[in-house]
Amino acid sequence: MTPYLLYEMKKEIYKYAAIASLLVCTACSDSDNGGIPTPPDDGQRPTQEYAYTEVEYREWKSGGFRAWSTVDSKQTITIDNMNWYSPTYDYSRTAWGGRMGINCSEIVGTEGFFRVARCNGRSYLLDPDNGAVILHGIQHVRPGESDPHRKAFSALYGTEENWSKKTGELIADNHFNYISYGSNRIEAFPSSMRENLLSPKTQKVAYAENLYLLRTFMWDMKANLGYTFEDDKYNRLVLLFEPTFADYIDKLAREKCALFAGDKHFIGYYLDNELPFASYENSIPRLGIDLKHFLSLPDRYKSARAYAEKFMADNHITVSQITAEHQEKFRSAVADYYYKLTSETVRRYDAQHLILGTRLHDWSKYNKVVVEACARYCDVVSLNYYARWQPEPEFMANLSAWCGNKPFLVSEFYTKADDATYNGQKYDNTEGGGWLVRTQKNRGEFYQNFCIRLLQQKNCVGWVHFEYNDGYSSDGKATNKGIVSLEYGPYEDYLKYVKQLNLDVYSLIDYYDNKQ
Repeated sequence: MTPYLLYEMKKEIYKYAAIASLLVCTACSDSDNGGIPTPPDDGQRPTQEYAYTEVEYREWKSGGFRAWSTVDSKQTITIDNMNWYSPTYDYSRTAWGGRMGINCSEIVGTEGFFRVARCNGRSYLLDPDNGAVILHGIQHVRPGESDPHRKAFSALYGTEENWSKKTGELIADNHFNYISYGSNRIEAFPSSMRENLLSPKTQKVAYAENLYLLRTFMWDMKANLGYTFEDDKYNRLVLLFEPTFADYIDKLAREKCALFAGDKHFIGYYLDNELPFASYENSIPRLGIDLKHFLSLPDRYKSARAYAEKFMADNHITVSQITAEHQEKFRSAVADYYYKLTSETVRRYDAQHLILGTRLHDWSKYNKVVVEACARYCDVVSLNYYARWQPEPEFMANLSAWCGNKPFLVSEFYTKADDATYNGQKYDNTEGGGWLVRTQKNRGEFYQNFCIRLLQQKNCVGWVHFEYNDGYSSDGKATNKGIVSLEYGPYEDYLKYVKQLNLDVYSLIDYYDNKQ
């Protein structure tokens, strides 16, 4: 037997012994035989840290699929190809799965609820029992609404209680510790499924929801102001300056925050989703804050136009003198105005829970002044992270600088698999931002690679997979975003990788934080 194979055999023995110890113990530590040490390095360790996996993927872009490629995925990391790593579980855990016994400081939040902290030089959330938590979650855990979903739901479950019991077991079995229900207009977690989803077996699960402050104001403009916002013509952030906006979100926050008072499972609020703070090189004014766009607004939006005109006067410039620096300064001012107003409004009615940012998307998340504005007022900076096989090192370094002492959370990411079918027909898989891979196994490899690389960042407090079930649009196009199919069948080949990664989060942290 070669030294490499001998080392691999030892590693597997230690790994499965460690997993077995974790599964039979709800609060164990190294002192009570719950911890499994890393096998000693006896000189037989492989010279290379990783035996990389190469995964084929393709993008849907500009109305068509690009060719299959491996350009960005040649160095995909999975747990099983980490040559120097073996799982360890030398820590005690809370009922939330939070890690106990590590030194935490710089704690922000209300004791007894989820808080933000720095522990051993790394950002975590503290759970209500003071365990240090990295979120590994899943979004939109609720029954699907399409015809295929309804048909399968009726045949398999019949009631929300039955569905939530089975789904709670699926969540616990795969070691998710966070979910969202995900109503468009935020609501309390439905009582018929709350216990089954948030306290499956002996595990407690956290959740968060989106207030959609600006978007709800936009939706309700017809009823409140008598006209509809032209979202296809103007940047919706101009609505910040409507005279009625501040009062509207004050009433909305007061009503919605009352739904979560005293709820220890509730982490906190996203303020909005994917707001158009920035477009690529300011090329689409409607999709990014653009000074000239604000100056050209019609009288209907004269308050936003007046804000831009005051900026011009304060900076003593004319339209012909506007520079890229002026554009960024104006963007910074608008972003600061948004985050200050909305976060202060929410905190007025809820001091118990955290504010989780606005799920920055596309080019907005790459913009320094936008991220800095979010970090000034929110407890966590959230990002919807697509169009990349893995987190970019340069962007991760920028985030660390731009966020300051605030952590970030990846609030959406996923890939789709080409082998997903419904009634014997392959999914179209043309909708959404996730790339396409060949198989569910490849989806699992993507998940592990993306999350392992996030764990290498000491200011990342977790990730949320999008989403629970596959999507089915009104025009009959199915999309493989879920951990279950349109017929609620779990994707076992995918979940095997998800479970392995979720189970090893704190062990992987130890590996990277202690690696010499």
